[in-house]
Amino acid sequence: MKIRAFWFTCLLAAGFILCTGCQKNSDEDYKGYYIFGLDANETKVAYEKYTPVSKNTEELVEEFLNKMSDKPEDVYMKKAVPDDVTIDNYVISEEGSLSIYFNSSYGNYTGVPEILRRAAIVKTLCQVPGVEDVQFYVAGQPLTTSNMEAVGIMTASQFIDNTGGETSYKQNATLNMYFSDYKGTALVEVPVEITYDATIPLEQLAIEQLMKGPYSIEGINKKSVLPTIPAGTRLNNVTVKENTCYVDFSSDFLNKRKSVTSDVAIYSVVNTLVELPAINKVQFSIDGGQVLEYSDSVGFGEPFERNLDLVVSRVSVME
Repeated sequence: MKIRAFWFTCLLAAGFILCTGCQKNSDEDYKGYYIFGLDANETKVAYEKYTPVSKNTEELVEEFLNKMSDKPEDVYMKKAVPDDVTIDNYVISEEGSLSIYFNSSYGNYTGVPEILRRAAIVKTLCQVPGVEDVQFYVAGQPLTTSNMEAVGIMTASQFIDNTGGETSYKQNATLNMYFSDYKGTALVEVPVEITYDATIPLEQLAIEQLMKGPYSIEGINKKSVLPTIPAGTRLNNVTVKENTCYVDFSSDFLNKRKSVTSDVAIYSVVNTLVELPAINKVQFSIDGGQVLEYSDSVGFGEPFERNLDLVVSRVSVME
């Protein structure tokens, strides 16, 4: 009896492995369509297989748009087009560019959830033969990023699914960074072209670049600039609320670099962040608490506004 039980267990295990393998091969060999949406926690793009009834390009687009507005069959998946969002119109150009016109409610969705919805819609529609790229319009205006730049043309290849199942979206932007001049007493503006994952806020990217320092920028003239953020400083948190950017550094930020003045250290952060459209002021905190003075000379408890009096020049990274 023990021998029979053993072989029965082995057969069950083998059957499980074979079935699992068949399922994997089935997914890999599947050549049909998918409807993309969001996972239940709105942290990544999800999908389910779908067999359309339409045949030509325009009918497939309409069918897919309707399907993305319907409740998914998968209970662990959320639809890409929420209930309060309507699609007023769509237009397909002869070149295969699909323009989708959403009502104003789409503008209520921001950050990662919006990017994931955008990814799901674009990935679904770019499967349609004859659709090369997609553009979004909200209340008749082109969809813009948090940096108030037009998102423009999108393709499925711009949305990357990494090994963790998360989705990122590549975008290009210019960050106007402020580092110290070589004397340490003034600021130098350095425009930096970046390609970044749009699921990461620009204010976080800007601060992280400041923390890396100017010498990490390819083509920078190292004789013209100095870093401003003290070595070892960590960014604990950064948020934007009502046009004020709240930046929480580790206590290492208080260990000012000897090569730069206190004003230069502070306003390198402030001026860099205020270059972003949604930010007018910057409020600092240290390890979650408020500090009243920076380096015993500069008041640190109130929000800071941009200070252009400290800026002496603009430096090209190609100099």
